[in-house]
Amino acid sequence: MNNLDKSIMIIISRYNEYLEWLKEDSFNKYNAIIYNKGINDNYYNSPKIINKIKLKNVGRCDHTYLFHIINNYDNLADINIFLPGSVNLKNKINRSKKLIYEIEKNNSSVFLYNEKRINVKSELYNFTIETHIMADDKNKEINSESKTQLSDIRPFGLWYENIFNNILINHISYGGLFSVSKEDILKHPKTYYESLIEKLSISSNPEVGHYFERSWEAVFYPMNTKFIEG
Repeated sequence: MNNLDKSIMIIISRYNEYLEWLKEDSFNKYNAIIYNKGINDNYYNSPKIINKIKLKNVGRCDHTYLFHIINNYDNLADINIFLPGSVNLKNKINRSKKLIYEIEKNNSSVFLYNEKRINVKSELYNFTIETHIMADDKNKEINSESKTQLSDIRPFGLWYENIFNNILINHISYGGLFSVSKEDILKHPKTYYESLIEKLSISSNPEVGHYFERSWEAVFYPMNTKFIEG
């Protein structure tokens, strides 16, 4: 099915995961960049990894994705696949494979969502989260923190209005796995992404990370892409 005429980059936010899933056929066809926020380099050294970058452990995967956009703004792949190191988890591996399948099928980026709302901002307006523990057991081995750094602006709906005003979005991709085209990223200037990353640079477990997770469609709005459930 791989008849793509566009460049693809897999961007991985890694903490303490082994990344053995990169050996699988769905992932081993494409170049990857590893952003390592962990204390070691103990992970599968795939021949498709073209760059390894050490980052301070702040902002979880959301910070990583914005960091990549900012630092590659003039050299982005046509299709950017953002994945957490914890793709090996049961609830993420099949969705990640489907994401790549749909990209190859459509010869374009797709936004794979697992929740659809009439209005994300209004329906989740009062959402807050004061505790969050990493899902991956490998990550828990070196970091068992649970208390989040609370957002200066909360709940979610008020925070959303402060950044995105009244942009109406309908789709949420949980788990930090989605793809974005270069075209959609470049609709906004680099300074826009630089302002967003500041909100994620204050803590290794920020509440605003969960706000961004629910807002990626707004970050890249308007998205000229297919929205596919999965």
